[in-house]
Amino acid sequence: MPEAGYTPPQRLFLEDGQCRVRFFSEQDPDEVVDYDFATLLVARPLQEAFARAFDAHVGAAGTVKTSGAAGNAFRQLSYFIDVLLLDEERPQVPQDLAPRHLKAFLLSKGDAPTAAMAVGLLRSLLANMDGLTPQFAAQCAQWVPDRREKITSRGSYSQAEEKVILDAARNVVRAAAKRIRESRELLERWREGGISAEKEPVLYEYGSILDMVETTGELPRNKWGTSLAPWIVPHGTVTDLTTRLHLSLAETCALVILLVRLTGENGSTIIKAPAAFHRPDGGAGPLATVQVDLSKPRRGPRRYMTATLSDLPPWAAAPEEEGELSARDELHTPFGLYMLALELTASSRRIKGSDRLLVYWVPKAGKGPQAKRAEVVKRRNECGRGFRDQLSDSAVGFWGTGLNLVADEPDEDGNPQRLIVGVGRMRVTHAAREQKPVAQTRETLANIYLRRDKSSLREYQKLVADVLEKEVTKARTAGRITRLSKADVAEAIRDPETVAKRFGVSTEMMRLLVARDADTVLAACADNENSPHSPPGEPCRASFLKCLECPCARAMPHHLPLQVAARDMIDERRTHMTALRWAERFVLPFEELEDLIRLAGKPAEDRARRAVGEEERELVRRLLDGELDER
Repeated sequence: MPEAGYTPPQRLFLEDGQCRVRFFSEQDPDEVVDYDFATLLVARPLQEAFARAFDAHVGAAGTVKTSGAAGNAFRQLSYFIDVLLLDEERPQVPQDLAPRHLKAFLLSKGDAPTAAMAVGLLRSLLANMDGLTPQFAAQCAQWVPDRREKITSRGSYSQAEEKVILDAARNVVRAAAKRIRESRELLERWREGGISAEKEPVLYEYGSILDMVETTGELPRNKWGTSLAPWIVPHGTVTDLTTRLHLSLAETCALVILLVRLTGENGSTIIKAPAAFHRPDGGAGPLATVQVDLSKPRRGPRRYMTATLSDLPPWAAAPEEEGELSARDELHTPFGLYMLALELTASSRRIKGSDRLLVYWVPKAGKGPQAKRAEVVKRRNECGRGFRDQLSDSAVGFWGTGLNLVADEPDEDGNPQRLIVGVGRMRVTHAAREQKPVAQTRETLANIYLRRDKSSLREYQKLVADVLEKEVTKARTAGRITRLSKADVAEAIRDPETVAKRFGVSTEMMRLLVARDADTVLAACADNENSPHSPPGEPCRASFLKCLECPCARAMPHHLPLQVAARDMIDERRTHMTALRWAERFVLPFEELEDLIRLAGKPAEDRARRAVGEEERELVRRLLDGELDER
């Protein structure tokens, strides 16, 4: 909560002929940008109306939180104004805006796959305007259906492309770690007096230079301040000497691409990741882990999240013994890479005074791309040579261009084409390989990320088909569990001994089955201490879903409602999971339940479905979510 007496900063400037909106980035308080609406070629009433609407859209109560999103909103509004200028009767006031203007804006986008997205953004901005006609306001409030459907992506990288990119990135980071660690060892020797000024004057002088680089990041200049001091020059250039102890932009880009692949997080989330972390393992134990608080603004109220990074890649098993990270672990596991980045940027972070994980040094830097009719009032990093703790997603692309990698697929003419390196494609690659949602729901992963990933679609479909075939074959091979009919149960009440012999259980067990005292969830267990899923003589600890493939299980008529509910809920989960995860987890119990329900007959199935209540559905939900499994 704001402190008593707090006055919010001015955001809208309309006095003295001005028409400006000042945007304060919620994600980064050090970013402040002014958007000048007085330069827009429309009448003053429209300038002010657009400015007020923009302020409401990007202000404290608006939905836009980052400078990039604010810049995009202003850009789309500028495009809309270009469309208005082509109208024979140019609008002068908000009441003059008509639905045809929005249609013209959409047409101006042509076949661009993001056209519907742009219209949706513009509508949400213009909806904040006062004085609109009911027809135009209704058009702004209208939902744009399937606005993401036409968006296509380059898709995930092939396994060969992924490997060549990650190998290149690891080579860059490995070389940086070797250089910085060797320089720190030499500096430590110099500080401890291990290098003699008399016996090794050149090395001693070099040590003093490293001390300045590590302490301040600055080097002495000549008396005119135009270049390095003469005694420094023989040891190297400013860039050579400074990067002996600090990461370069290219090395930071390599770290970003590796972290995106290992964690599955957005590139912007990784770029702005904090250096602060928590060790839930207390720094001990076989599985080293850190927890880091990350931010993904697009998630809105759920933007803040805690990511857990372990020293295991997703495909590895837990180590059996404690030990230090190997050089391989540093570059192949989320924990190792995070800790390596933390180590290599420690001096840079201290000099910069930053709280971020990734800090690097650049020999020079300009103002960066500027939005049309926008002026940066305050920026996180000053222009010119020095330390930075922020880079754009495009910086990784520029770094990738320098690698000169070749894509697997040729261009339309059959010629080799350059492999585009980007954090977006690498994140999709993580989703395609790991099949696990990261900062998203399983439904979003399946229906948005993977469905649009054309690169791995055939490979993925084949993999799913293979898993389905394997699991269905397993279900057919295992056979169905023993099933008692209503007639069997009625006979067991009269003559339990005879029925018990027929079904291979003791008379006492048959009484327990009929009394429902041996129920699991979807069946009953006739021999809990001789399960194929546990050591002989020990109670079975397998999931209750395993009962459907267990020789100890007995299906009773009263289980049918739960079996029908389970089959239906498993079927529903197809749309909320990736096809591969569904096949791996549920196809076997689904086929076994289908078999049992088919044997019961359609009338019995319908009666069982009507008998299912909320209590039964909740029990099945807990079963499918693993809440009933022994941990």
